Amino acid sequence: MNRSLAVLKKLKQSRLIALLAPRRPEECLTAYEALNDLGIVLEIAFRTDAALGGIQAVLKRHPGALLLAGTVLTPEQADAAIRAGVAGVVSPDYLPAVVETCCQKDILCAPGGTADAGKQLVQKAELYRCDLETLRIKYPYQWLYKIFPAITGTNNLLKSSTAWKAVYKDLLLFYTGGVTYENLEPISTHDPKGIICGSVLTKLIDTPDKMREEAKRWLAVLSGAGTEAPATAPRPGEQDKNNRIEADQRVVTFGEIMLRLSPPPGRRLQQAGSFDAGFGGAEANVAVSLAQFGHPSRFVTALPENDLGQAAIQELRGLGVDTSCIVRQGNRIGLYYLEHGLSQRPSRVIYDRAGSSIAAIQSGDIDWEAALKNAAWFHWTGITPALSSSAAESLREGLLTAKKMKIPISTDINYRGKLWPREKAREVMTPLMDFVDIAIGNEADMGDVFGIHAGASDPDSGRLDIKAYQGAAGEMVEKYKLKMMAVTLRESLSASDNRWSAALFDGSAFYHSKTYSIHITDRVGAGDAFSAGLIHGILAGRSSADALEFAAAAAALKHTIAGDFNRVSLQEVEALAGGKSSGRVQR
Repeated sequence: MNRSLAVLKKLKQSRLIALLAPRRPEECLTAYEALNDLGIVLEIAFRTDAALGGIQAVLKRHPGALLLAGTVLTPEQADAAIRAGVAGVVSPDYLPAVVETCCQKDILCAPGGTADAGKQLVQKAELYRCDLETLRIKYPYQWLYKIFPAITGTNNLLKSSTAWKAVYKDLLLFYTGGVTYENLEPISTHDPKGIICGSVLTKLIDTPDKMREEAKRWLAVLSGAGTEAPATAPRPGEQDKNNRIEADQRVVTFGEIMLRLSPPPGRRLQQAGSFDAGFGGAEANVAVSLAQFGHPSRFVTALPENDLGQAAIQELRGLGVDTSCIVRQGNRIGLYYLEHGLSQRPSRVIYDRAGSSIAAIQSGDIDWEAALKNAAWFHWTGITPALSSSAAESLREGLLTAKKMKIPISTDINYRGKLWPREKAREVMTPLMDFVDIAIGNEADMGDVFGIHAGASDPDSGRLDIKAYQGAAGEMVEKYKLKMMAVTLRESLSASDNRWSAALFDGSAFYHSKTYSIHITDRVGAGDAFSAGLIHGILAGRSSADALEFAAAAAALKHTIAGDFNRVSLQEVEALAGGKSSGRVQR
């Protein structure tokens, strides 16, 4: 994914740009680091001599940063900003020479004004040698325009925006110039997909915490605009506690993200003439799921400073995950090859991850206090300490910091026999359990790593002894002083068809979710979807039973989606957990 497409995705998620005219380059770093993890895009205005240096300072410390260069008036300024590494260029007027420079470099260009929306689209199509419809579909990061000034004392410009969108389907509009917190809501309500740009946001640059709080106020207004009312609206003064995502519910995960290569379904690895490429990894999968549910999510790892490492970062960013604490070092990203199973033929995985950047990470490489700042939850899995002794030590540093900061900690046991033997897993994992509040696993995980077995259950034959699972979960809670132990229950009828449910013991009661009969598209990541669903349920204040049902439904849906990431919304999971499982077309 190119940088312009990545920044477009980020803009569509937060709908907010903070415009800064820096007095010093250091101000750009301050603004970026205060606002980026909220999903806000920083636009650095070329109104001062510090702008170019500020862009360079941010990208030197945060190579994956997605920045916009603003108030660009000349092709020379546009070229300098693009060479510095910005993801897009914004102008206060329609300047054909600037548009030409950006299109030649294939960089997002948002000209501004009050009347030239169509002219700049036509010019872009000519430069790309395509028609307008092809420009809209193939180059969506050029299908936009900036309304400047957006506030002029009348609403004529807002009316113009409606007219432009009627002519140019799906045109994305930036609203800037005179936008304040007081007039934010009517603009956002008028155009629920519009992007808001405010220089007011950075007026508090000398007090970053206050600037951040003001940004949260703006985000709260934007997140409420254009959304559908619930089927049963709460009475005045009430809130839907189960669906509320608080701004401080940040979840941090730590582990490895890998490049995933799979032959097309039905082909074996020996037959592969091509591979479907994507990214995945247990802890990254959890962060992505939680971002889809509305939680601020931060993924911590190490990645090489090459195009593959950058592609992984951009994929995460595009899905709403904060990557600001990813360490760029080492020589390679881990790989795994997945051969999809079918019917009676099981799926197979081959790892090629030895010597990856995360496996080579050393004690002290991660600033854990920064990584866990404002965190409400920390999640890891048993895969991470299996990668190397140094990765295990880095994890331990994170756990010590999280415990000191009183952050709840969860783990998915996730035993991988291809990474380490049972004896080594038990030796390393046992002391790490001292930090854990909530553990997740299946019967094999508990047995292989901790020697705790679920009776005579045999998932391969579809025979589950629920009473035995209750006993095993209770033993885990007692032995490791856990608040909860969740157990995923898979009945493998074949590689294509499973039954799926889950159980939870919260120290006082044992719960078993409803069971889903699943025809599988891709089962990889289902356990991670469950972990994310459970974390969400707990943070949202649900009861143990409701949190379990939400998590089980999230995992059931993951089986229907290709790739590691669970690309489902909060509403989709709610619908399934609530009993809407017919699969009828939604029109």
